[in-house]
Amino acid sequence: MYNNLTKNIYLQAKRTSKILDIPLTQAKKLIAQSIYQCHDFNDLCNKLDSYSLKASVYPYCKLHPNSDEDSKSHILNNIDILTERLSKYLTAPLCQYSLLDLIWKIFGFHNKARLDQAFPHFPMENWRPYEPVSKDKVSVLYNDFKINNVSFRMLLTKLVCADMFINNTQNELTVLKDELSKFQHAPILWHDFNEWEAKVFSYFNSFGLSEDSRDKMFGKLVEPVTKTQKKFQDTLYKFMQVLTDEFVGTSIRNCDFDQEFLYVVGFPVSERAEMKSCAEFYLTESHINNGKCLFSIGDNIIALELFEVDSEGKYTGDAESYYTELSDVLQKFEGATRQHILINSRRYEAYLRLTTNAEYVLNKNSAITLVDNFGVEHCE
Repeated sequence: MYNNLTKNIYLQAKRTSKILDIPLTQAKKLIAQSIYQCHDFNDLCNKLDSYSLKASVYPYCKLHPNSDEDSKSHILNNIDILTERLSKYLTAPLCQYSLLDLIWKIFGFHNKARLDQAFPHFPMENWRPYEPVSKDKVSVLYNDFKINNVSFRMLLTKLVCADMFINNTQNELTVLKDELSKFQHAPILWHDFNEWEAKVFSYFNSFGLSEDSRDKMFGKLVEPVTKTQKKFQDTLYKFMQVLTDEFVGTSIRNCDFDQEFLYVVGFPVSERAEMKSCAEFYLTESHINNGKCLFSIGDNIIALELFEVDSEGKYTGDAESYYTELSDVLQKFEGATRQHILINSRRYEAYLRLTTNAEYVLNKNSAITLVDNFGVEHCE
């Protein structure tokens, strides 16, 4: 048993060394101090040998990639403690998701970190068709919730993207991506997907026809069916254009739910009776990062954009143009209000939006590094 446990903690250190790209000696000291609450790796091994390792950390030395679910649950039950201990030795600012991923990988488990462990998480249940624009088919969904006791509505609008057409070849998808990119914004799925599949089939059988004939292939399918849908689409596209103009140098990332692609937008609304059973979130100052709070929905990250206002509702920040354009266009959605949320006694006008590719990478896939000179004097 002793040899197996010693091997486990050695492999934990070796994984740490490879993940963080640090010498093995540094990695040994890191896991000894952060995970096992020991002075160094020799101290860890001696306590393990003498059966004097703390009972609270002892289960970690038994973990390996083939551990059963009960053994893994010790990580899950103590994930907050582990993140707090490890973060003391890592360079800030820390991406919470990357930190969780690091912890699981140290013990040999991959793809165990979840976004809902790193950010407040919107439930995937109870989404309903947004009847003002989508009575006959599900092109737009909505869900109501509360943030710091203020009622919000989030809209999910289904899009047409090349990656939806999984029956086509990779070369065809590349061509289709180029064709769909000619539209300023991704088309909304106003028409049945079967119609789109048939039109895409016709498109790839039209090579040899005039370019003019092929360019008009998708014209009718991208158009809304009703005037209400047209008004909704115009407002949504204006919102997307405000984001595109603001976040120059990166691009807006659409949400992806198992090959379904969506625009996301959220805004305060007046409370109604059915909201009494909706999901509720309570945000504190610790949730705010660079003027926004991040949420997860599925495997996606979305942002609650915060614009601080005074007691009279006047914006006090320095992004006046962005605030005005975003706020004004979102107020055109049915039921939208300018209710303010309070976070640590500060008042904010708040709206939900898609994140950019840059925000997604920084908050999900960013690198983690040790604090300067940690254990350097002992490195081999």
